[in-house]
Amino acid sequence: MRILRYERILFVFAALICVALASCKSEKTIIEETPPMTEQAVEKFTITETEAGKVKMVLESESAIINEDTQKAFLRLPRVKFYQDGKYASTLITESADINLETYDIAGHGKCTIDTVNNEHLQTTNLGYDAKKKIVFSKTDVTLTRDGDTVYGKGFEADTKLDKIVIKKQKIIINKNN
Repeated sequence: MRILRYERILFVFAALICVALASCKSEKTIIEETPPMTEQAVEKFTITETEAGKVKMVLESESAIINEDTQKAFLRLPRVKFYQDGKYASTLITESADINLETYDIAGHGKCTIDTVNNEHLQTTNLGYDAKKKIVFSKTDVTLTRDGDTVYGKGFEADTKLDKIVIKKQKIIINKNN
């Protein structure tokens, strides 16, 4: 009986070893080819747009992530200098922006400011630039300071020099010290 008992223990032990070895079956490592990335990261990104040989816009950004499929770039801390007839007109600064690399339309995100050659200062959030129409616009709160006077409103549309500007829902505060 003792021998039979040892045979059973030996049989169970052998079965456990077989099960353990069977569970240690090696798997083939599958290596999938990753598709090529359609995005590029660029430091010190610059775009210059010209029209009839004259500079129209110069965009500089700390960095950009370019998506080649959508032809758009996400910009960090962009600065856009606008020109009219080749002469400097204004500078747009925003926290971040998206630019369509085919049309040069820009969507600024966060705090956006425009300073003009005539010492005008416009501040808003989430500003857009339509390159074809050469206008900047926003539907959010806007503050325009010009000649010591401040105009507040909600929403605006203007040329890049702020010469032709429409501010919606506006109120004006006149500085009597000037």
